Amino acid sequence: MRPHFSAGVLLASLAAMPFRPAAGQTVPDSRPFFNVLDYGAHRDGSASSTAAFRSAIQACAKAGGGTVFVPAGHYSSGAIELVSNLTLYIDSGAVIRFAANRDEYPMVQSRFEGVETRAPAAMLGGSHLENVTITGRGTLQADNAEWRKLMGDAAWRTAWNEMLLRIERKETIPDEMRRSGEMALRADFIRPVESKNILIEGVHILSSPMWVLHMLYCENVVIRNVVVETYPGANTDGVDIDSCRHVRISDSYFDTGDDAICLKSGKDADGRRVNRSTEDVAITNCTIHRGHGAVVLGSETSGSIRNVVASNIVAQGTDRGIRIKSTRGRGAVIENIRFDNWVIEDTPNPAIEVTNYYTRAPEEPVSERTPVFRNIAISGVTVNRCRTAVSIEGLPEMPVEGLRLSDIVANAHEGLRAFNTKGLELHNVRINAETGISFLIRDSVGLDLDGVQTRTPKADVPVVRLDRSKAVALRNSIAWQGTGVFLSMAAGMKPMVTMIGNDLGAASTQVREDSTDYWKDINTPDKPPARAR
Repeated sequence: MRPHFSAGVLLASLAAMPFRPAAGQTVPDSRPFFNVLDYGAHRDGSASSTAAFRSAIQACAKAGGGTVFVPAGHYSSGAIELVSNLTLYIDSGAVIRFAANRDEYPMVQSRFEGVETRAPAAMLGGSHLENVTITGRGTLQADNAEWRKLMGDAAWRTAWNEMLLRIERKETIPDEMRRSGEMALRADFIRPVESKNILIEGVHILSSPMWVLHMLYCENVVIRNVVVETYPGANTDGVDIDSCRHVRISDSYFDTGDDAICLKSGKDADGRRVNRSTEDVAITNCTIHRGHGAVVLGSETSGSIRNVVASNIVAQGTDRGIRIKSTRGRGAVIENIRFDNWVIEDTPNPAIEVTNYYTRAPEEPVSERTPVFRNIAISGVTVNRCRTAVSIEGLPEMPVEGLRLSDIVANAHEGLRAFNTKGLELHNVRINAETGISFLIRDSVGLDLDGVQTRTPKADVPVVRLDRSKAVALRNSIAWQGTGVFLSMAAGMKPMVTMIGNDLGAASTQVREDSTDYWKDINTPDKPPARAR
């Protein structure tokens, strides 16, 4: 008996069939469609497909734009230069492996770790592009170990480091030193430069020579629904937003060998010369596993970073969760930053870190080299099984200003450690520290402790300890049963502290002045070397 198909079933079955137009054939959006197989690509990986990819992309450019389609298969390639008005569609089942072959990656103008220089072309990249999409459910793959071996000559790295010193001193760099230093540099995976309207979505990226998604001097960038797995590769950041504006990152998974999502704006003297900020960035709905930091600002901050929101993030097993870092010599400003709705678990370092001691540079007078942190809000964070709940490290010559922590619940080995702050606010912050003091603060002014508490009080150490601080308010805070001293402060500080609406009756001692040095055994980056103490 002949099977009967309704019109609806027939149309549905036709719609489900793969569509493979020939070269130049138009797709429903009337844009030309270019299948790389029609340009000689080897889908069995038996030979390089670099030339085929380039030919298909150039044909697309000649047509004024369109879609370059990579069907399922295994391909080998070198650097691929993108063009404007291009959609590169990497289909499910397609794997493009990029070879570690120096000849396949010509040197181009770029920026490497915050310093403008020539560097190897990215696996997928280009300059002065507009309207570029990289999409599909395919896989892009490289090998970090192969690239490190390829660029691993110690003499090259020495030359690169000497170049950086000469740049800082504004000295001439000999051509031979520059060429030698450039040989130490590894290629980024995807790097558009000076480009607008960039969309990267859906792709799966495995390993990388260097940074994975490096957006450099770009505007209007969207990164969504990507999977980046580069752990444990060296320097394999998931996303680096480098002096860009109007950026959205969402709904993605990262398991990286370095920072997962990192915002930068240039390094030291060269970064200040370029002076291009990263600003207007929204990050949301991402899951991050391992890596050095989940969402990181810095340490290359010399062009400033401002107007950033990072929300709805789960960080599990990263070295740190929220990290804002700079150092003397970088200069510029990090401001107007908001982190909301986070879960951070199993970090061997601080879950939340704000530091201007990324390097232990010696103190110097305030100048354009001095980094400034201000107007930063972190709220709605749950911390579990972390080494330190919160670490805040300002400079004596430039305290962290206007940092606000709200609705934090942290279960950690150590509590909050903060020094050199101005206008620090803690609202409804509960820190359950396994050892030591839950809130240890010094060298701070304008301190608002509103609703601070611990559910793991100890009889032998205070809940809150203040040293060399003034203009302090302690309000709406609670001492729970088992508390020895709730508030301990250095001798003579009582006039500096205003107490309003607290419930400290369960503490054996509510407030005490004493001269105990609770910082002496804590390793902080502002301490001089042991021989100078």
